[in-house]
Amino acid sequence: MLNPIKRHREHCRDTRAQMSELLDDELDGRTAAKLERHARWCPDCRHMLANLRRTVAALHALESPPASDEPRTAP
Repeated sequence: MLNPIKRHREHCRDTRAQMSELLDDELDGRTAAKLERHARWCPDCRHMLANLRRTVAALHALESPPASDEPRTAP
C-alpha cells in the first residue's frame, strides 16, 4: 500500500492528466465528479484547474477578425 503522500501525488498526476478532458466535457460523470472533488481539497490542482478554466474562457472570448475580400495593404 502506498503511503498517503505518494497516493496524493498519484491523484494529482491523474487529475492533471485529465483536466483538458474535464474542461471539454469528455469525461463520464463519475470521473468528472472524482476530479472536481480532488480539485476542491487539493490547493495545487484547484489553482491549476482555475487557471485552465480562465484560459479557456479567454480563448473563447477572442473574436476572429472579420473576413475581407480585399487584400490587406501594408501601412
